[in-house]
Amino acid sequence: MTDPRRGQVRVLLVDDHPIVRTGMRYVLEQDGRLRVIGEASSGREAVRLASDLRPDIILMDINLPDISGLEATRQIKTNSPASRVLVVSLYKESEYVLGMLEAGADGYLVKHCDPVELRGGVLRAHAGERVLHQSVLHAVITKAVSGPTVMTAEALSQRECEVLQLLAEGATSKEIALALGLRPKTVENHRARILDKLGVANSAAAVRAALAKGLITPTSDRDFGPMAGFAH
Repeated sequence: MTDPRRGQVRVLLVDDHPIVRTGMRYVLEQDGRLRVIGEASSGREAVRLASDLRPDIILMDINLPDISGLEATRQIKTNSPASRVLVVSLYKESEYVLGMLEAGADGYLVKHCDPVELRGGVLRAHAGERVLHQSVLHAVITKAVSGPTVMTAEALSQRECEVLQLLAEGATSKEIALALGLRPKTVENHRARILDKLGVANSAAAVRAALAKGLITPTSDRDFGPMAGFAH
């Protein structure tokens, strides 16, 4: 008897929100050509399942509770190169898009895309295409036209990376000064140099850029609340 599952595209879902994974599973399995074979709620779990299950496609979120989707993608592409990674994220900013593509992602969709586009994106990625949502493509083109931003680990000192990490976690200048044993004015000077080196206008843009390039981590054990806009 012929196995109806033979020839299906095998998909691994990676997102820390169960309701999102449930929704994506439902959307994908409306197409008989697609089958969800596993779910991961963290980056490390995604790397492990990618190695164990060898999925055809991995739908990858960016902000995960342990390692970021960017780092998970890098590890998956090293350990399981046959699996194709399709990012599905809330973020449309070019820093995230370019960061994930540089990490090895094979495409980038946004979470508000149409269900038909999600299913079609999976099938196109499986066929070897580079899949980019229209809004993401616009951001990439705009970034290319405006020129690259200096975004290397060497651009920031260790202290500046520490300040930026705490800014990402929602700490104020006074809290950062207390945590690092600095004066608030010194923290502000560090912040100004960070913005200048990264070529951005404000702390939120600096955090986005640094997260996208893996210069700082998306989560921490410190007791600072998350910066608004970086929770998902």
